[in-house]
Amino acid sequence: MLASDGEVVDVYASSESIEMDIIGAHHSVIFNAVKDIASRQGGTAIKSVAIVAGTSRLVLSAIKEGYCLVVALNGRGPVGQALFESREAVARIEEEMG
Repeated sequence: MLASDGEVVDVYASSESIEMDIIGAHHSVIFNAVKDIASRQGGTAIKSVAIVAGTSRLVLSAIKEGYCLVVALNGRGPVGQALFESREAVARIEEEMG
C-alpha cells in the first residue's frame, strides 16, 4: 500500500525481488497520466490500472484519501484475478479507514 506521494505505507511480499520503493516512486506518475487521459475523454474516475510488460504484471488500484494498492505478479499471475481481488481488498481497506 502506498501513499499519494509514493511512500510505502505497508508491504506484503512473497519475494525479496519486488522493489516496492521504485514502484512507489512512479505510481503517481502512472495514475496521473491515466487520469488525465480519461478526463480529456470525458471518462469517469480511474479505479485500477493493469500494466503488463514482458513477464511482469502490475495492478494499481486507487484507495480513498490518495492511497494506492499495488499488486505485483510474477509472469504467470492472472491479471483479471488480481484486478478482482484488488477491488475486494480496496473495499475492505476503505471500510477500515472509515
